[in-house]
Amino acid sequence: MSWDPDFTTRNPILGQLTDLIRFQQPRWPDVACLNKQLAAQLPVRFIDDQHFAALDCYYEEAVARGQVPTRQANWHDFFGAVIWYLFPHTKALLNRLHMEHIAVHGARRRTPRRDRITHFDECGLVLAVREGDEAATLLQAHDWQTLFVTGRTHWQRRRAFVFGHALYELALAPFIGLTAKAVIITMPDAFFEAPVHRQYQLLDSALCRQCEQQQLFDKPKPLRPLPLLGIPGWWPANENPAFYNNTDYFRPRRQG
Repeated sequence: MSWDPDFTTRNPILGQLTDLIRFQQPRWPDVACLNKQLAAQLPVRFIDDQHFAALDCYYEEAVARGQVPTRQANWHDFFGAVIWYLFPHTKALLNRLHMEHIAVHGARRRTPRRDRITHFDECGLVLAVREGDEAATLLQAHDWQTLFVTGRTHWQRRRAFVFGHALYELALAPFIGLTAKAVIITMPDAFFEAPVHRQYQLLDSALCRQCEQQQLFDKPKPLRPLPLLGIPGWWPANENPAFYNNTDYFRPRRQG
């Protein structure tokens, strides 16, 4: 897809980024632009294909050296840079976990644990809730009617944050079936009153801490599927309760 400087106006999912980043140039931002606008306070820099080739290593190894390979004119990698800007501590943690895996198994071997890390990196979503919120129980039960319809007003006290850069890429052209892998984090009431930039800082620290302390990716199924277009306010069609009757999208939990 071609560059669109107004991509944050396409839908509410991408609209999350409106007050966080601004790229108004008429052409694709190159790595120099990304480094200037996003990487000033990061532990990494973004590099192009030529510099990556010169490193002669795997992607994760380049990131561990502080160099994030970033393809030009590529929405996937552009959003990857944006997520580094918003969640630097968690992104660094995921890279460290990859490198620990590589040290044991080598760079080519994929294990279920490493796949879980990658899945969250690509398609993760963080749902910030207040103490006592039952969202985790409802997600685990696939109780979509309670989560999204009868309990819809509870979303006034929750906030969903896209973590997986692939989700933002897919949100350029949303489709029924678009699903995130969610982690739920309980945050204090003051968090929800903080400015949006501060919310990301607090959430990044909390997410990094929870992933590490709970050894999240050691668990067989640590992430909960969450139909992205079901989140209130993120897709116009979900204002109609009948939208949630599509069991091909809002799937019941498997028995057994």
